[in-house]
Amino acid sequence: MLYLLVFVSVTAMSGAQLLLKKGLNVIGQFPESGRELLPFFAKAFSNVYVISALVLTAITALAWIMAVAKSTEISQIFPFMALSYVLVALFSWFLFKEDVTMLRWVGIALICFGVFFVARS
Repeated sequence: MLYLLVFVSVTAMSGAQLLLKKGLNVIGQFPESGRELLPFFAKAFSNVYVISALVLTAITALAWIMAVAKSTEISQIFPFMALSYVLVALFSWFLFKEDVTMLRWVGIALICFGVFFVARS
């Protein structure tokens, strides 16, 4: 059950970031002037992708609270949250056609190795 909660946290957090990016792509750039802030946030909070991202963020928080409450060692489960870097980079590359450089992939591989070593400890 513990690792299911961690999995839900990681995937929901990753999904939230991707949905937020999609929503902000639809809305447009963050405004330069303060006068444009209210319309920007009104558009953001009425955008289905941004709303979905906020819902997933809440799910992330709830699942993480339950995971931490069940775990005896947060130092063992917290590194799994780094897997969100992997998921976000992979899906950003796939969905948004972002340029993920070789150096970034190497860093992501190192994160995976680190999570593997922590999981085995």
